[in-house]
Amino acid sequence: MVQPMGMPPPQMPGGMPPMGGMSAPMQSEATNEELIEAIIDEKWNDLLRDINKIIDWKSVAESRLSSMEQEIKDLRAEYDKLHQAVVGKVGEYDKHILDVGAEIQAMEKVFAKVLPLFTEKVSDLARITDDLKATTGNRQN
Repeated sequence: MVQPMGMPPPQMPGGMPPMGGMSAPMQSEATNEELIEAIIDEKWNDLLRDINKIIDWKSVAESRLSSMEQEIKDLRAEYDKLHQAVVGKVGEYDKHILDVGAEIQAMEKVFAKVLPLFTEKVSDLARITDDLKATTGNRQN
């Protein structure tokens, strides 16, 4: 397309000159823009990768934390069960000791009643034995 002299070159919408007529500084500007956009895209992708790594790490950390919290709850429940079992056994032993104490007191009362009679009968038997020995010894002489 030939332009008459003194007329500016035709413009495309948006103020850009036609492609075929791009001058060297304009091409350099476009190349710079493409280069800048490529660098920005690369850095943006690097940033997104780093953010995704952080998100993955956060997910793993939250999962592990949740798992630890559940383990602590389970340990606490097991501890409570063990504590209740120990308290139950101590209560059971206490009851048995009280029962043994009551049985000992009952035996003490029985012995208190029976022992004087028993010692009296043993003394009577000893006296009778001594008398028999004395009468048997007198007969033999």
